[in-house]
Amino acid sequence: MESLILELATLFIVGLVGALTPGPDILFVLRNTISFGAKAGFFSLLGISCGWLIFISLIYFGFAHLINGALPQGILSFIGGFYLLYISFLLFKKPKNTIDFADNTPPTKAIFDFVFKGFLLNLSNPKAILFFAVIIAPFMNQHLEISLLVLLCGLFLAFLMVIVLGIFFRRFINNALFDRIDKICGIVFIGFAILLLISSYQSFYTFFGEIQSSNLTSAHF
Repeated sequence: MESLILELATLFIVGLVGALTPGPDILFVLRNTISFGAKAGFFSLLGISCGWLIFISLIYFGFAHLINGALPQGILSFIGGFYLLYISFLLFKKPKNTIDFADNTPPTKAIFDFVFKGFLLNLSNPKAILFFAVIIAPFMNQHLEISLLVLLCGLFLAFLMVIVLGIFFRRFINNALFDRIDKICGIVFIGFAILLLISSYQSFYTFFGEIQSSNLTSAHF
């Protein structure tokens, strides 16, 4: 029992720290919270958590291997890279902010946008499936359900901390400063996009290299 508690505690901490590591998901939630308040942050988190549930379902039902190969990873990285470039383009293109920081209610039409973009952002990140697969791997044979639950608790706590942080800093931000934050977010998203596109190239290179090697081996025999 003590070993189980220790394993679950370790899993919780790894999930918490892993989620807090800078990335597109955490930046997306933080920006929306600062921009539109807590409700926008929670709806952004809802979209991201829908992506988590898909990854967890693949692991739970034993289908994670279907998107763990070089080709699926390359495709996901390619899509994710261009989606982040698209978000960066929108951030640089948008007019100057005229946000009422005293108003904590996001526009109704933006709520679905928060959920949908959060979902796509998480789903197009191939690192997410690797994170879940690597963390859960030691628990696949036993305690899988409780391990998944503990991992989700760690992830949710990390994002809740980010939302609280965004609510706190929202009181000290004006539109001029937020314009700069948008530009910084755009630059950071471009950086993540470049990394994903490089990862996509490497995955495609590995995939076609394996095919070529297989063909040469077949021809040899």
